[in-house]
Amino acid sequence: MIGKLRRHLRERGARATAAKFAQRVGDGYVREELIALLKDLDSIVEPRVEGDLRLEDLETGHLPGISELNRKQGTPSADRYFANCLADGIHGFVAIRGEEIVGYYHWVDRDNSTMHPDLWYMGPEFQLEEDDVYGSGLFLLEGHRGGGTASDFLFKVETSLRERGYRRLWGYVLSTNRPARWLYSNRGYEPMWSVLSRRLVFLRWREVIPDPNQ
Repeated sequence: MIGKLRRHLRERGARATAAKFAQRVGDGYVREELIALLKDLDSIVEPRVEGDLRLEDLETGHLPGISELNRKQGTPSADRYFANCLADGIHGFVAIRGEEIVGYYHWVDRDNSTMHPDLWYMGPEFQLEEDDVYGSGLFLLEGHRGGGTASDFLFKVETSLRERGYRRLWGYVLSTNRPARWLYSNRGYEPMWSVLSRRLVFLRWREVIPDPNQ
């Protein structure tokens, strides 16, 4: 959350950031609605324009470039998270433009799903099937987001996962993140259910909201 507040402060200013934080915290609880998403990897749509991003598997040799990316977005403390992900066996991709790492994406399958902390948000009954994969943390540096770059990055992620034999890609998006919701909808991700996440200071709990249409 600290990283999000820093980015909001940098982009919107102190007054807007304070108002946003007060709105979210309210009576002391931070509330977020998370929408679970599902993508059929047998129906990947190519973007209208192929971008110049290069996709590579995240490896130890990429950590210096990731560290520079974290510094640019004002979250140098995230370096430890990426190192821990690699140590725990969480897979990832990096998006490279020229020689610069400009984005990243994490994923796990059923064999190592217990290692990924975000799966907690999907609800207590959620389980990955044999051909399922769960992806999270899609990110591109602000200066590299225009012109369909995010769609191209996601297309290359989906294609790489399909080539590895996966059939379904799970994830989630914050209900308030309209650009991300539009991106995922445009790429064929289907909303499955919602999870209400609430936390007080460093404590967090969840409540699954069933989809009335299912």
